[in-house]
This record gives sequence, C-alpha cells and structure tokens, in this order.
Amino acid sequence: MISWYLTGDEGMSFSDVRSFIDWMDTTDNQIEIELHSCGGRCDEGYAIYDALRATGKEISCKAVCNCASMATIILLAAPLERRSAYEHAQFLIHSPYYPEGTSIGDMTPEALRQVASELDAEKEKMLSVYTERTGVSREILEAQMAAGDWFGGERAKELGFISFIIPPASAEAKPKANLQTNNQKSMAKESQTTVSKTLLDRLLAKCGYAKIEDVPATVGMVITTSTGDELTVEREEGEIQVGDLASPDGEFVLEDGRTVVVTDGAITEIREASNEDGDTQALQNEITQLKAEIETLKANAKSDTDKNILAAVTAAGGEGWLRQTCSHYVPAGRAKTPTAKKPDGGRETTSLIKQRLEEKRAKQKDKFKKV
Repeated sequence: MISWYLTGDEGMSFSDVRSFIDWMDTTDNQIEIELHSCGGRCDEGYAIYDALRATGKEISCKAVCNCASMATIILLAAPLERRSAYEHAQFLIHSPYYPEGTSIGDMTPEALRQVASELDAEKEKMLSVYTERTGVSREILEAQMAAGDWFGGERAKELGFISFIIPPASAEAKPKANLQTNNQKSMAKESQTTVSKTLLDRLLAKCGYAKIEDVPATVGMVITTSTGDELTVEREEGEIQVGDLASPDGEFVLEDGRTVVVTDGAITEIREASNEDGDTQALQNEITQLKAEIETLKANAKSDTDKNILAAVTAAGGEGWLRQTCSHYVPAGRAKTPTAKKPDGGRETTSLIKQRLEEKRAKQKDKFKKV
C-alpha cells in the first residue's frame, strides 16, 4: 500500500519499496499495488517507478482513492491492461513546482532562471513518461497538466492512465436450499438425453443413415511394418491400393520391402522394393572407377610452375623455337692427369694441385738452405 505523501521520511519511500521487493519470495511473480497518495518528491517517485519495473514481475496498480502528482507516475509502472481504479477514485496531473516555503537561495535573476530551467526539465521528463505509458499525445496531456484539475475514472481511461473501472460488487444472495425432488432430477436427465438423441439423429441424417445401427462397421486391415509399427488400412481383403483409407499419416516400409505413403488419411503412393544389393554393388564399382581416374589425373597433373613454363614456350613459338634457342654445347673430355713413377717402377696418378704443392715445398727448402 503506497499511502499519502511520498516524502521519504514519515511517508512511503523508495527504501520501503526496495525492502518489500527484497523481502518477497523469489518464486512470487506478482506485485499488486493499491494507490492512495497525493504525490510527493519527484526523485522518490521516479525511484519507486524504476524499482518496480526493474523487478521483471507482473505488476498491477489500482487507484483506490486519490492518485495525484507523482503517484500517477507510480501508477504507470504497471502495463495499461493491469491499471484500474475504483468507481470514485480521483486523479490529478500538473506541472512540477517548488512547494511554498522551499528555500531556493537568493532570489537573483540568475537563480530564478536556474529554478525555471530545472522545473522545465522536470516537466519534460514527466511528459515523456506520460506519453510513453499512456499512448496519448503530448498536447492533450500537457493541456491537462496546465489545467491542474481533478478528474475521475472515465477521464483517466480517456487519458490512458487506466484501462477499466472496478464496478461495485453487490452482496450475493445465499444459495437456496436444494428442493429438487427425485422426479425433477429424473425429468432433467430425460431432457438431456432427448437433446443428445436429437443431435445424434441430425448427424446420422446428414450422413445418410436413419439410425446408428445402419452405420456399417469399419473393417480395418492391420499391417505390421519392418520397424514393428502398425499401419491400419480400411480394407477387408486383397492387396492394399492407392486411395485406400489408412492411418496414421507417414511413410512406412513393409516387410516385403514396399514403401507405403499415407497423406491426410489415405494411401497416396506405393513404391515397390528396390534391389538394394545390386544398387550397392553398382555404386561401389562406380566409386572404384572414379578413384582410379582421380589417381591418373593426379599422376598427369602439372604444377602451376610447369603450366607457366609451357605457356611461355607456346607463346614464344613452341617446340621449333625451343630447338633453335637451346644450346648444343657439349663439354670437352677431361685431360689425363700427369702420372709419377713409383719407387718400385709402377706409376701413380698425381693431381695438378698436389704437383704444384710439391714444387712450392721444394723452393722453400732451397730458400732455407741458403740462409
């Protein structure tokens, strides 16, 4: 119950509502609010409005007497379809103001302009919430705020603050004693039976039958599918045919390999069994052939570099250009390396480098001997 002034002190405040929300059972998804308030501080009202909407719970608001000023903002925390009022509830919306006696400092032109600017900003904020949550145009709401008059539930419905007015509920009369006799009960039962028979007769007549016994019994052939399911076909004997009534709908593979398709309670297609073994072997042969072709293509495939070289040769003149351009140089055979005699009369192959080294060593020996 949000009651009287939203002062944050002796009246209902944001901290009270916050404590209530924290106290609630987490599984409780409903918050029901009864509003009887003449408003109060804007900051307290907006804080309560935001806290209620942030819960994500199903909020219902009911104006039970007075719903004025910032209390109308709290009323709008609930969606329109869950906003209501008692028959004699009253509403009031107006432009924000500083209450009489509020200290706003020195009354200089600058201070007054600052106060006016703050009040204009507060009014714009209030109008934004009103237009968003009521769906009524800004001009209509602003005119009502400027009037500053109290209005009742019907006007509140027109302005989008509530969706319905709760009518007074008269005290219900006590139920009369059950004086119905057994004969009356019997008559009521017979009356119900008569109505039932009349409806049944009408249905039978519509189907072309005089009485229920004339309706032929439906003979169903139950066929077990390869998966163990049952397919019911309305046929006494013989092979099932396209057009036979059947249930349930779907595609069924029979034990003999045939596939039966049932659509909208009738057989629409019967497909003969296919030679799966032959088809499988043919597919395997085709796969083997494709694999061999792939391997051949891989072996004969040329790299991008090879393709580029061949393209360049083709552009230059092909094989004829290649024969003319390529060098026919054949390197001459290597000369025989000099041989040196072995002490035993045999011959030893000596490399040119080794021979030069021996000559250098001999010269060095001679040089040191002279020194």
